[in-house]
Amino acid sequence: MLKAKRNANQKSHQHRAHISAKQATTEASAAMSTGGELSHPREDMALWWLDFFTTKGRKAENQDSLLITTCLLPRLSPLALSEQSLSTQPTMLPSSLSKAPLLVIMADGVSACQFPKQASQLVVNTVAEKITLALSKLASVSPERQHSAQTMSVDFDDDQLAGIIKMAVNKANDMLYFPQTYQRVPPLLSTLSGLLCIGDRIHLFHTGDSRIYRIGPDSLTVLSDDHRIHRGQDKGALSAAIGADGQLDLQQSVFTLHQNECLAIMTDGVYEHIDEVELAFELCTAATQMGQTLSKTSSSPADFCVSQTVCEQAFAEGSHDNLSMIMLSMNAMPTLSKCIKNRADIDNHIEKLDTPINPDAVIHDSHHYQLPPVLDIGDSIDGFTVMSIIARTARSQVYWVKDESDHDFVLKSPSLDTIEDGHYLRDFLQERKIGLSLSKHRRAGESAYNQSDPNHLPITESNKANAHVIGSGLNVSGLLRYYPVPASTTYLYHLTEYIEGESLRDFINSHAPCDVWQTYDLLTKIGMAARVMHRNYLLHQDIKPENVLLTKSGAIKLIDFGSASSSILKDSTRPPNGDLHYAAPEYYTNAPKGVHSDLFSIAVIGYELLTGQLPFGSQELMNPQQALVMPTKPLRQHNVPATSQQALIRALHPNTKVRYQAIGEFLQDFNPDNSTRSRDSEPLIKSNPLLVWHGICFVQTVIIVLLLWAYLS
Repeated sequence: MLKAKRNANQKSHQHRAHISAKQATTEASAAMSTGGELSHPREDMALWWLDFFTTKGRKAENQDSLLITTCLLPRLSPLALSEQSLSTQPTMLPSSLSKAPLLVIMADGVSACQFPKQASQLVVNTVAEKITLALSKLASVSPERQHSAQTMSVDFDDDQLAGIIKMAVNKANDMLYFPQTYQRVPPLLSTLSGLLCIGDRIHLFHTGDSRIYRIGPDSLTVLSDDHRIHRGQDKGALSAAIGADGQLDLQQSVFTLHQNECLAIMTDGVYEHIDEVELAFELCTAATQMGQTLSKTSSSPADFCVSQTVCEQAFAEGSHDNLSMIMLSMNAMPTLSKCIKNRADIDNHIEKLDTPINPDAVIHDSHHYQLPPVLDIGDSIDGFTVMSIIARTARSQVYWVKDESDHDFVLKSPSLDTIEDGHYLRDFLQERKIGLSLSKHRRAGESAYNQSDPNHLPITESNKANAHVIGSGLNVSGLLRYYPVPASTTYLYHLTEYIEGESLRDFINSHAPCDVWQTYDLLTKIGMAARVMHRNYLLHQDIKPENVLLTKSGAIKLIDFGSASSSILKDSTRPPNGDLHYAAPEYYTNAPKGVHSDLFSIAVIGYELLTGQLPFGSQELMNPQQALVMPTKPLRQHNVPATSQQALIRALHPNTKVRYQAIGEFLQDFNPDNSTRSRDSEPLIKSNPLLVWHGICFVQTVIIVLLLWAYLS
């Protein structure tokens, strides 16, 4: 963890900016003012959480310029930064401004030019003004009519926005480059890093050596390129900047911000003086805490001053440059009334409920998400188009969907009938959390503008040192992959990979009884998938044929983590929902639960594969007083080797202490090779060495007695 300590001499040089998002009665302010008292909006009305800090550090002047605006009016005033500390808390942008594009810009004046501060200020002013005017024109909204953020609620095309950004940055470049070329004025140079946020679609534009980071709970990725020419071991010379050349080297990309993710922009004076691992730990921890805080209506993120902490650490580590950082995260939580109203609008053909909706079930369990409507083929939700209906049950709806880039996914949402079932909605959210933690990767195939997808940045010589990702995915785990949903969604659903194949239930119905080798192969794959969860201190607790998918390539995917829980917290385990024929008997007693519980379910599947029938009835498993005895006659009828039978008997033993405590040990004993080896003749010296030595000693004794008798006679 960062251990930054405030230096007493630094206090006079540092200042903090904040956004005061006050909505006027006649018109909304175009740029965020830096003065005045911070008025905290209600968290359930907030969309963007913003935290930023800038200080001149050990330099005589702060040459950095920051600007954050909602792009509501063409008349912009930049975020003027003074030596006075303006605020000590981050803020949240209220939902009254949530429909407006959010523009975040950071410019760092190049110290080599004569007026670096004027250069950075001119860049942010010009870029913000040109972008805002172009967006207003694109939205066909005149400045006189632009009184609220709702007028900016239009759909912008990615290519149009990319063109607007490029035009605005080129205008700023012209204003700095041509005067020094033709009018012989002192050169003005500045770096530029910016983000244009349209909902959860983020347009990145960058030139220079500042950095833009994408931060997840377990990953930190550099999205921007360091425009430098390296010379040996030093940091190198700046190779691109605003005003340096008539042809600007501008990096642009567009991507979707996912839930529990943050974005950060920081100057080279910050990231160059902090260890990469230490910086990753601090930012990833902050992203995790922000995700937890923004999902609670009673919590405020005001205590998270990450930007100031990071800048102070860079100062303490000896940075001699200006220190500036911006961090932002999205919170898209509608109010309770919106949830109920939306459900009524979607499902107005259903009779009105006689009982009132339980607020706790909606507030605490669904975290203010709306339940998606019943979708049909061709319907769309958050950019995903329904291609087919996989399943509809009383508790959930499962669809095969495609995104805008024609990639396949499975979308699973709770049924509208579960709106009052707080336990189920809480488990539904828990399932997504567990699935994402086991997947540890983001959605592929996002469209990009003039650059590779920032979710999968290629490693080149120029960004090899920067494209570090903390945490690795479980690429071949046998577990279903979960993908983050768009950060701006107001709906509660899961997004997982699409698997072409069949369930193990369908396979059993059509192929059981199976031979022992095929059963061993399937149990090994299921066991290896479960072991991935066990190594992450999780119990699946609902392993059954319906939750195992067989792919066309012969691999398996273990799905449905709704019943999963920690293997450390013993009080978190409980009987699973649904089919109870596969649940271990200890779920109905006070016996300890653990790996052996999941192994019991795997052994039941093995028995069913071999015989086509279940070893126990659900009433037998639920009755702790009844002794469980696995029937072996069906196994003998299907010529199951004795060693495999013994492995199943032990894995299905009612006493948890007798049962296997490791999946690998069970698979080793179940291996049909054991029976083959047991039929081979084994040397007596290996099978019974004591008997061999006793025999040798007896023969020697007889020989000695005979020799003595012959000698004496």
